[in-house]
Amino acid sequence: MTTGHDHCTRCLLPVGQPGVRLDGSGICQRCRSWDQEKSFYTDFTRHRPILERRLAQFSERFHYAAAVGLSGGKDSAYVLHRLMTAYAANVLAITFDNGFLSDYAWRNIRAIVSGSGIDHLVYRPDWAAMRELYKATLRRFGDPCIGCSIGGYILSIRGCHDLRIPLFVHGRSPMQMFRDLYPGTRDPGLGVLRANLEDYNREALLTQYGSLIRRIRLLVLTSVRSRAMRRRINRELFGAGLADAAVVPEFAAFFLFEPYDEEAIKRSLEEADLGYQRPEKDAVLGHGDCLIHDVSAHLFERKHGINRVMPDVAAMLRQEAITRDEVPDILAANTPSEEDVDISTEHLLERLDMTRDEYERIVRRLTRRARRPRKR
Repeated sequence: MTTGHDHCTRCLLPVGQPGVRLDGSGICQRCRSWDQEKSFYTDFTRHRPILERRLAQFSERFHYAAAVGLSGGKDSAYVLHRLMTAYAANVLAITFDNGFLSDYAWRNIRAIVSGSGIDHLVYRPDWAAMRELYKATLRRFGDPCIGCSIGGYILSIRGCHDLRIPLFVHGRSPMQMFRDLYPGTRDPGLGVLRANLEDYNREALLTQYGSLIRRIRLLVLTSVRSRAMRRRINRELFGAGLADAAVVPEFAAFFLFEPYDEEAIKRSLEEADLGYQRPEKDAVLGHGDCLIHDVSAHLFERKHGINRVMPDVAAMLRQEAITRDEVPDILAANTPSEEDVDISTEHLLERLDMTRDEYERIVRRLTRRARRPRKR
């Protein structure tokens, strides 16, 4: 439908982005989908007891009721703190050494572990396998972060399976969880979120994980040339599989059970005196814990024509977490300088053992795709 607008009048996403077709009021499908679903996803009075029951049930049967990913950022530190204090859960902190954690992240990790007294495991995967997975997602999608997301998600489930921990609690924010909520979305995480709010169901989890694992195996098959390396990646990610597990680990989103406020989270951590420090460049939606965030932002903008955090900003607008007046400052704070991009690019190339020429070919291909007319 033609409205005369080139972007959603509510969330500001431009027409042509997935899920951004405007109705007669100039509102996109993403906004309409959120309006339909928000009462379900934000009923914290109903949801918190679900997490409490999960933790109580598992505490009786397992040494650790849950594992928590600790990246050194605010969200993971806050989830860890809340589970230990408000829920009195015995949890294991796990740091996935994805190859790109910054010095700032490691400093926070060490301080939080020391300040909280939490049991902590650093998992260092087969780097040769992960490096090829990062390269595959960079070449295929122009986004190394997809490789990190795949590794973090699947290895979280595998790690909990191997360590006999029934629950992995993550700290993805509501804007991250729901930014791709629209009809026809390909985001597999939305199905997992709904399962978090239902009774534990081993068979349903196996079905969800099975579907995702098949998609990842297909990605590896079609993106990694070496058969030996494909086997190596699959072995690292999936091990012997989950079918024999008496309890299939669940991947649970903490901020389905409690409301999210970024500034309040930072203040809470500072008041708890756990050792958490804000990054030097503290900003809404900032990522001081990742060395390649700036080059990832650069690649995203070349491919999609918008700032990397714009989908999150749009989600915050539709969730009424910010006002439109705040948007320019948030985008400006999350727009890396050329120098920042260059430094981040060097980290990427060094860790992936990739030449500058190969990287530039990827950038040129992304730019050509971005210039193609978008279907409306």
